[in-house]
Amino acid sequence: MSTKWSAEVLNGGVDFDDLFKDQFAILLLRGKNVFGDFIYCYLKVSIKELKALNAVLKQDVEFTISDYGSVIAAGKGEPPPDIKAEISLAFPTAASNAGALHQGANVPAEMMEKKSWDEY
Repeated sequence: MSTKWSAEVLNGGVDFDDLFKDQFAILLLRGKNVFGDFIYCYLKVSIKELKALNAVLKQDVEFTISDYGSVIAAGKGEPPPDIKAEISLAFPTAASNAGALHQGANVPAEMMEKKSWDEY
């Protein structure tokens, strides 16, 4: 049996821009600079700007990355381990926390069990 969902709009609707104004994502972007060097950039981008960034990434055009968010770290080649660690500490994510499960961290057993979304 599946769950039936319904949407309930309170007070005339939801302002999603306001709802997500403080939400952001940290993206690791890779590319080549004008000199042909491989480069990386960690970009802090608002949820609101994700759609615009996605659209420009799908095109084969040059653009200024800082027009879509805040550059957290950038450099040539691949991000070094110290930069990766600093980003993980400053911006913890579900993915980086999931790694702790496999590194012997003290995690409650109920967090390690995989449950269906409606069992929580």
